[in-house]
Amino acid sequence: MLDSYPEIKDYIGISGFSVMGGGEQSNAATYFIVLKNWNERKGKEHTAEAVVQRFNMEVYGIQEAEIFAMVPPAIPGLGATGGLQLQLEDRHNLGATEMQRAVETLMEHYRNYPALASVSSQYQANVPQYFLNIDRDKVQLMGIPLNSVFTALGYYMGEAYVNDYVQFGHIYQVKLGAGDRAQRVIDDVLKLSVPNASGEMVPFSSFTRVEEQLGMDQINRYNMYSTAAVTCNVAPGSSSGEGIRQMESLIKEHLGDEFGYEWTSVAYQETQAGTTTTVVFVMALLVAFLVLAAQYESWTSPVAAVMGLPVALLGAMLGCYVMGTPVSIYTQIGIILLVALSAKNGILIVEFARDFRAQGNSIRDAAFQAGHIRLRPILMTSLAFVFGVMPLLFATGAGAGSRIALGAAVVFGMALNTLLATVYIPNFYELMQKLQEKFSKKQ
Repeated sequence: MLDSYPEIKDYIGISGFSVMGGGEQSNAATYFIVLKNWNERKGKEHTAEAVVQRFNMEVYGIQEAEIFAMVPPAIPGLGATGGLQLQLEDRHNLGATEMQRAVETLMEHYRNYPALASVSSQYQANVPQYFLNIDRDKVQLMGIPLNSVFTALGYYMGEAYVNDYVQFGHIYQVKLGAGDRAQRVIDDVLKLSVPNASGEMVPFSSFTRVEEQLGMDQINRYNMYSTAAVTCNVAPGSSSGEGIRQMESLIKEHLGDEFGYEWTSVAYQETQAGTTTTVVFVMALLVAFLVLAAQYESWTSPVAAVMGLPVALLGAMLGCYVMGTPVSIYTQIGIILLVALSAKNGILIVEFARDFRAQGNSIRDAAFQAGHIRLRPILMTSLAFVFGVMPLLFATGAGAGSRIALGAAVVFGMALNTLLATVYIPNFYELMQKLQEKFSKKQ
């Protein structure tokens, strides 16, 4: 199947290892895929996300195994895979079976939430296992030290450190173990023997039974709770914030208060940041307003200068819609940039309008003349900026998503601000100047 994908350059598979589980699993395998260079797979349909989505759709109907693909984490070191990662916590000690049921419930109902492309987990509570039932009473009656039983079993199933020795100038460790071949058949454990108090060798079969049962292949804990690691991928066109909110709604609606959860990796950093972006935006707007207020020595003129910002924000949202990009951190950076760019156009008009008003012109004439005289410089500087950052909209290669998101916000926001704000900013100046002079006369 992997050989049929033209985007794949090479791949390597590791049996018995789960990158999501973070360790060895007897019924798991992990493949690491290397894609071809960006120059050989141009177009949105050949990106890593598109390949993953297409692969997951093809393997969805396979009943014999649970197969899915994921992209690497956006920030190396924050998580083992890409997507949003959370830990589902058994805070009420309901047990592994109920945890398995909860995970299956999430994986069954996530398709009702449009922002979630997939939900997956490697949690397994029904893995076939062998349980050695050692009859401790019988061991005592046979005169066998219980410690000898577990020591022999530990040597057979694992290894034990004996000592060190020096050879060729290096220190080597001596370890005692049975080896891999001795562990292939579980019944071989019953052939082990341990000495009793009389020195006679007693086989394990006389006091041990081998029982088959189902259990967990790994026991994971997070903040002292038994947990299941769950990873969800956000659908194309949706932001990570939307994915987090809809995943929380999925857990609340279908699991209620039976299980708790905590976000980890990149999702944890995003939830901890909270409303930081909103605070930064408000602070940027406040600083711009206060600087203009100090420059004009007025509280009303700066209002007219920054009134182009709502139009710029509308243009930024329109750009995200047209380009099909979610409102990401790069879009928010572009919005912060629009605060200064939109205020710049307003300053050019308000500055001249104040000068014309100081020369004795009426408020309406001052606003009209300022808008007329500064129209050409505003168009020239704004269009030069728009065309200068236009290549961001058509970026390709690694990191193209971030450049497109930034370019969509800045280009469309600045273009709409230039076309509309230059028309109504003089009107806002006229309104604010009339209010200022009206209250000044009353005082």
